[in-house]
Amino acid sequence: MKRYLIIALSLVLGLPLFAQAQKKANKDTDHWRYELQAAVGQAPHGCALVRVWTYSKNANVATLQAGKNAVHGILFMGYPPSMEGKRIPGRNPLIADREKEEQYEEFFKKFFADNGEFQRYVSYMGNGIPDQAPLKIGKEYKVPILVTVMVDELRKRMEQEGILAKMEEVVKGKMPTIMVVPSAMWCNKNGYMQAFDNQGKTEYVPDYEKALLNSTDLSVAINTINTLMANRNFPLKDLEASLKTLKNESAEDAMMTSKMGDAIAESPIDILRRVAKADIWVEIEWFTTPLKGGSQQSLTYSMNALDAYTDVVVAGVPPTTGQPEYTSKFELPTAMSGAIGGQFDPFCNSLMTYFDQLNKQGRAIKMRILTWDSFDDGLMAEFDGDELHEIIEDWVAANTVNGKFGSPDISPSGNRMTIEQVRIPLQNEKGRDLDARTWARGLQKMLRNKYSIESNLSSKGLGQLQFIIGGK
Repeated sequence: MKRYLIIALSLVLGLPLFAQAQKKANKDTDHWRYELQAAVGQAPHGCALVRVWTYSKNANVATLQAGKNAVHGILFMGYPPSMEGKRIPGRNPLIADREKEEQYEEFFKKFFADNGEFQRYVSYMGNGIPDQAPLKIGKEYKVPILVTVMVDELRKRMEQEGILAKMEEVVKGKMPTIMVVPSAMWCNKNGYMQAFDNQGKTEYVPDYEKALLNSTDLSVAINTINTLMANRNFPLKDLEASLKTLKNESAEDAMMTSKMGDAIAESPIDILRRVAKADIWVEIEWFTTPLKGGSQQSLTYSMNALDAYTDVVVAGVPPTTGQPEYTSKFELPTAMSGAIGGQFDPFCNSLMTYFDQLNKQGRAIKMRILTWDSFDDGLMAEFDGDELHEIIEDWVAANTVNGKFGSPDISPSGNRMTIEQVRIPLQNEKGRDLDARTWARGLQKMLRNKYSIESNLSSKGLGQLQFIIGGK
């Protein structure tokens, strides 16, 4: 302890010797010799609190370099999770490609220069005095300094410089629209489920309206994630507003049933998806754990992003426990942002990569085509020398991205055909969003105008549609 006080005092008294120490500091950090560690404590929104272990033969020099090392680490190194007390989430580097440090060498040389702009994105905790005893390793010191780095602002600066791509540059085309909802597991644990009749079978799905009416934490949690997503320029759909729109829909649209008695049943979730028209559903889940007799609590948080058309999980944050907080000071938005921590960047990157692929390859939907018993020869009926299923397949090939769709499955009777993995564009030629039903109207019009064939078109959610050939 005595040794720690002596070293700490020498650090404070040595600060006026800045000019003399700085030359040594720059030499010692030519190869960026430091370690970054997740630190206990609550960082402001959009920031990271880290402990920087800087190596130097001079303890004063190590202190002067801590802020510079912290910013460099957030940019290029990241840091692993910590097991100090409770598990603290780690963070991936903002710039995963280390070659960019060399590619933009001139910029970073100025950025990290003495009194460089890196200083705008970092602040010292405890006036830069080590929060633990510095370690003497051979002839040099390993000095721990707590530092706060403004991660969100640092990312924006890298985007401005063209070092990091902006989301609209990564996703070359339609941007994914996001809607944040509570997970089915969270709804089930908290008693917010509803039953619906799926063709004689009772099934249970989340009751979002009941959850919003009874849980103030849910609204706070959704707004927290909406804010984080909006800061990354993702277009958003609001769950509460979508539910109000759904209420205004006519009752006949709540369940689509064909005249031949072959129903395409939609669950309340399918209907909401069709109304909200969000590309991605981000399902969130969280719970708090009391600690130390209830004087503290920690928050465990997870979220998954699902393609609203296919239910495929495209990105996720695994269950992560944030740092313990005193119950009297516990705030859900702050705790949630802290629990997500460094997981949010890769989560957003996965979303952007997935949606960029959809822009290039098209989104997958499923088609189910039926015919009335009274429709002679069913899908084998001939028109201008082509069988009806061939006419439909030709139209699908001409109106999908790169003509991509799965092999059609035709029943032996010829009155049913299913086509999966039909890759439709995200937007039409006028730049308007396409869902399965909107896209399929083109086929419906073609059959009517060219062959005088009437059809009934219905959908399940956003990604499944059903044709009934031979009448409305």
